[in-house]
Amino acid sequence: MKVLFAVSDENISESIVKEYQKMYKEILSYKNVYYFNAIIKELQKDKSYDRIVISEDLEPFASNNYDSIDKFIFEKLDNISDEATDPTGKETEIILITTERRNFEDGMLLKFFGIGVYNALIGQDKSIENVCELIRKPRTKKEAKQYYKIDSDDVNYQTESENDVSESEIQNILAHYKKLGKNTEKYTDSFNNIVSQYNDAQLKIIINFLPVGVKAVLEAESPKYQELVMKSGKNAKNSKNNQSQYTPRKINNYNSPEIKQTNSNVNVDEIKIDMIENRLNAPRMTKPVVIPTELESTSAKRVTNITKVGPEFNSKPKIEQKDEQEIEPTPVTVEIEDEEVAETPKKGRGRPRKIQPEDVVQAPKKGRGRPKKEQAQDVNLFDLDESNSTPQESVNLFELESEEKPVENNDFNNSIIQQKTVQHVDLSNLLTREKKVVSFVGTTKNGTSFIVNNLAELFSSMGISTAILDMTKSRNAYYIYTKNEEKLRNIAERCINNLRSNIPEGIPVNKNLTVYAAVPGNNQNIEDVENILTTLVQNYSLVLIDCDFDTPIEYFYNSQEIYLVQSMDVLTIQPLTAFLRDLKNKNILYEQKIKIIINKEQKVAGLSPKVIIGGMAFYNDPTMSFMTELFDRTTVKYTTIPFEMQNYSAYLESLVNCNITLKPYTKLFNAKLKDLANIVYPLLEQQFGKRMFSKNPINKPY
Repeated sequence: MKVLFAVSDENISESIVKEYQKMYKEILSYKNVYYFNAIIKELQKDKSYDRIVISEDLEPFASNNYDSIDKFIFEKLDNISDEATDPTGKETEIILITTERRNFEDGMLLKFFGIGVYNALIGQDKSIENVCELIRKPRTKKEAKQYYKIDSDDVNYQTESENDVSESEIQNILAHYKKLGKNTEKYTDSFNNIVSQYNDAQLKIIINFLPVGVKAVLEAESPKYQELVMKSGKNAKNSKNNQSQYTPRKINNYNSPEIKQTNSNVNVDEIKIDMIENRLNAPRMTKPVVIPTELESTSAKRVTNITKVGPEFNSKPKIEQKDEQEIEPTPVTVEIEDEEVAETPKKGRGRPRKIQPEDVVQAPKKGRGRPKKEQAQDVNLFDLDESNSTPQESVNLFELESEEKPVENNDFNNSIIQQKTVQHVDLSNLLTREKKVVSFVGTTKNGTSFIVNNLAELFSSMGISTAILDMTKSRNAYYIYTKNEEKLRNIAERCINNLRSNIPEGIPVNKNLTVYAAVPGNNQNIEDVENILTTLVQNYSLVLIDCDFDTPIEYFYNSQEIYLVQSMDVLTIQPLTAFLRDLKNKNILYEQKIKIIINKEQKVAGLSPKVIIGGMAFYNDPTMSFMTELFDRTTVKYTTIPFEMQNYSAYLESLVNCNITLKPYTKLFNAKLKDLANIVYPLLEQQFGKRMFSKNPINKPY
């Protein structure tokens, strides 16, 4: 089951996930977001969530105006419920953790019920166990009615109007026309595409917000636009009740001084009739019509407030004509984030809103008890040429390929992980005190292979039977240890299949070191983790696995320890944390396995190993919409390897000669390498005496 959490504290979501696993012996895949708008954005991008858990206090408020706060909360939940559907149109259940001030007499419960939020928790019921129960089995409509203590007659299932148009839709339309700019020949075609997706009542709302320049073109070229404005004028004269009274959420239709003054004497729609008559003589577009094929999602800006002023509402509007066929749009004062236009800040909230993305295709909703909206499918309004469009793929953060649920077990060597068919190898009878399997991983160029190769040389020199298993995509070990000899290349070519057949025949380096590195590009049979690891553990005391982000995840799962190799280059942290986030979502990353190697350590102002580790401990989404803790930075064990030019030059020389040796390295480096070796294989304290890292301040936990 996949859950989207939107709670004020990530510890809450983690506690819920752990309790759920304890109660139901199932693993929850989950993601955290931290803004209401981030919920909408995530649901538009990913329709595979089964539940959404929202804390009503997700965002802080600067005032205690509860009416304004309730209005804001309701609008956000209404928008979220619109997006909360899977690809088949089935409703995604929303679980709402209410604030302390909510009680069963609160009128907001009626509104929550009316938009299909049946799983609110109130008062003393707000417990982790109850949240888990609702995740497992959400309330039915009947059960919600009983819990909220409401009668059916009290419920208004219609939120605002069946003919409403959301703020995001208005926003996307304005963004599109803003992008078209002076390409007036495209205005009418774009409007015709809008017409095909909305009814007349909704179109009347939309045209109220179109820029003046766009309206001028439509009034001259679009019969449908003229019809809508004419009908609006006639209806206004015949019946006041027939006027469109709906106002899109958070957008005021007529709030300018000009309109307030005009409304007392003349109907606005009558003014529009005059506008048509005055503009019918305007020059018509003679250029050929070009249908737009795509709209970049990054061009959409969030409209936070719209104030209509200017000649649109004057009885004699003026249009400035340029070059006979180019009409310069008279701009409506539109307040858009990041634009050079003054913005009236909203009050009553503690943090700014995030920019909403463009609407995506959404299947019709069913079963929530609300009347269907006629524009139930929020689509890209201007992607007219479907044959030429290429939909943008969304990354599935959880990559669940199996519906089987793994059973939780804190002992990672004995747990059963069936998620994504992770292969568990039972090495418990083979992994004695003298045997160990560890993996090393880091972003390219951080020195993972450097660490593995030098550790292997050190271990083998101390008489420990060691094997290197190169599972990287580049297979650096193949080039180093085959020494450009055909005989060794032939051994490398068949070494993985040998392991699968319980034959420990790899590239011999010395008496105590053997390397298993297949030919680069040949990934055949490397996923036979059980036979490969079983053969290695049976025949070697220490198995060092050189890994990268393409290494089959089973090698990480079946390693006793995972060493994260990170340099002082902060730009290489993000790819590593993204990879670790994926391992954690697959329940493969266990904190007790993680240890850190800060390689190429140098003195950098403001950048210490502790700062680097702090950055590694969290995955931050590039858009900063959510953050995931990967491990506890205060308890993780780490060590450092200094950068010295002498060592770097010596290693490059050893690569050229295809002969790894520790002799040219500095005393400091060899001391640090032994320090790391003591952590990897603690039995070395017999050779090195008292464990050096126990008294080295660099190796204290963060």
